[in-house]
Amino acid sequence: MSFSDTSYYYRLEGTILKAICQDNDGNEKEASLDLNTVLGNSNGVFDTQGTNFSDNAMNYGMNSFVLVSRLSDDNGNWCDAGINLNAVVKNNDGKLEKA
Repeated sequence: MSFSDTSYYYRLEGTILKAICQDNDGNEKEASLDLNTVLGNSNGVFDTQGTNFSDNAMNYGMNSFVLVSRLSDDNGNWCDAGINLNAVVKNNDGKLEKA
């Protein structure tokens, strides 16, 4: 299920994405996923094949269902970065998982 279509009250607590998600029966459940387990930083850009993005990130937060941050590139410069979490996270029967 699409993360943003089947979840609400999504928020970031540290690197933990929390949301109220619908399960397959329409019931609502609180769910969470550590975004460090599904996102990395590759030269100042979010990397969906990596992990531990926050090791080289600052000022990360949510803008609707987009994760925004400043990520360090290979030269130590800070780059504005953002990623639509629908590309990374899915709601699987009321649980947040890697898409």
